[in-house]
Amino acid sequence: MAAAMAHRGPDDEGFHDDEAVSLGFRRLAVIDLETGQQPIVLPDGRASIVLNGEIYNYRELRAELEAKGHRFRSRGDVEVVLRLFAEDGIACLERLNGMFALALWDARGRVLHLARDRFGIKPLYWCREGGAVAFASELGALLAGGFPARPELDRAELRHYLALGFASPGGALLAGVRSVPPGQVLSLAADSGERLVPYWRPPEPGARSPEDAPERLAATLAEAVERQLVADVPVGVFLSGGVDSSTVSVLASRAVSGPLRTFSVGFVGPGAVSELGAARLVADRLGSDHHELVMDPRTVAADLEQILDGLDTPLADCTAIPTWYMSRLARDTVTVALSGEGADEVFGGYERQRFDVAFDLLGAPGRRLVPLAVRLLGRTPSPRLRERARMAPSLGRQLHWGRIFTAGGIDALAASPIADEAAMLAPYADLAVRWQALARTDPVNGRLTADRESFLPGDLLPKVDRMSMAHSLEVRVPFLDNEVADLVLPLPGRLKATLRRDKVLLRQAVAEIVPETTATRRKQAFATPIGPWLRGELREAAADLLAVDAVRRRGLFEPAAVERLLAEHLAGERDHGNALWTLMVLEHWQRRLDDTPPWSRP
Repeated sequence: MAAAMAHRGPDDEGFHDDEAVSLGFRRLAVIDLETGQQPIVLPDGRASIVLNGEIYNYRELRAELEAKGHRFRSRGDVEVVLRLFAEDGIACLERLNGMFALALWDARGRVLHLARDRFGIKPLYWCREGGAVAFASELGALLAGGFPARPELDRAELRHYLALGFASPGGALLAGVRSVPPGQVLSLAADSGERLVPYWRPPEPGARSPEDAPERLAATLAEAVERQLVADVPVGVFLSGGVDSSTVSVLASRAVSGPLRTFSVGFVGPGAVSELGAARLVADRLGSDHHELVMDPRTVAADLEQILDGLDTPLADCTAIPTWYMSRLARDTVTVALSGEGADEVFGGYERQRFDVAFDLLGAPGRRLVPLAVRLLGRTPSPRLRERARMAPSLGRQLHWGRIFTAGGIDALAASPIADEAAMLAPYADLAVRWQALARTDPVNGRLTADRESFLPGDLLPKVDRMSMAHSLEVRVPFLDNEVADLVLPLPGRLKATLRRDKVLLRQAVAEIVPETTATRRKQAFATPIGPWLRGELREAAADLLAVDAVRRRGLFEPAAVERLLAEHLAGERDHGNALWTLMVLEHWQRRLDDTPPWSRP
């Protein structure tokens, strides 16, 4: 199992066995290069731990523990967590500011605790097979250990994947495999079974905000970036030229000695939209050691198998491709990179946020006129727009913005029923109730809450984690720092997204430190031209993965339905790029499941 994750930790490996538990670890050395080996066991053997990630406030916690008499054998962060557990029990998780997935074995209480950070930055899967439980940072590691023994698709999660492009935040595509949800701890005991409880709940948004919110945010962000720069290896920043990555870059450049290393990627070819110019503007202003890479679709075609292998489990977000290249570029010179991920879900950065504000203002009668208005502008309203215009404000309407296949589209595609919509949405039952409550008082914060509990842990964070770890690169996300979240989440939605502006508060906070053109420009999606690529350089890969014979042998989808999607796309009649990519990723993963021995890596 550890060998299957060597790419996540190429520097070292370690193991610890006792009567009931085996802990294994692959290490990417970032902090405490000499004494930071894992697993770590308390001197009296009462507890042991493996932890993937970083704890940013470990120095303050260490000083507190030393004052209580603890004597440390290492200089890193993981032993701090173990000794904090010795003091406070599993409640110690509430005090950790970091990104982490951990397994902590309480030998005295005979309980195994599995936990993830607040937002799910680091992954953690687990599976019960007979009388054993296995856990790992990747699905592939579970498979390498024989968990589950007979891999089968989870039909509800398959529908979720076809609809939204990712598994539910607590699920996985394989039946019997689950993901520990963000901000929760799963405790497994031989005598009392399993118990899953949240150790952190996001603060409820209020109606009032301090007048000095922009100033407080500017200071808090600066502290968060400086905190997350701590490492004993070279650190850089992913720079796209947008307000998020530019803010991180500016703050990081102020906190490091010497030029900051920054990294950007762009596209060439049909449908390409490049932000290299915007990134270069910021890099030039900072005087950073700037590195650029231009992706050619021919190169993407040559690297496609490696990129898809890096996904570990199906994830249909095609921006994984540039993330893979960005990570490879950065790993040439750094071991850690900071990224702007999470800002959109904390501050309100998506265009659809403003569309929903408009829909709310229009009400039901006004929404019904939207398709007519689109026609008057000389455009044909899409079936999806017409469907959304009919939908009342709800979590379902919000999730609909990200649909790849509609409910009817999935039913038409499937060779046999793939669960149903109710089963797919079941993991969001609690979120739907909270969404409705917030919709009456602060709908913007309701939508941001939903994004943070669905799209962020299901798509964005796994994408960055998997693509960076494929190159043994650690990526940190300062916008999800505890202190930033504690400040911003309770603030009213009007400070985040309005009909006219996104990221209102963030733009106010950084107006004095980033270029004016950067602070005021609208969000530019990192759009990967997957549609044109599938008609060009990736056409051969699509023809192979979606061949009629292959679809028929798999037995999941109607071959004629897949063939029709591909034919319409190649003829330019309709753009099915995202749908076809979703099916290609799934088929590639299933072929890896068929491999013997299962899930081995070079």
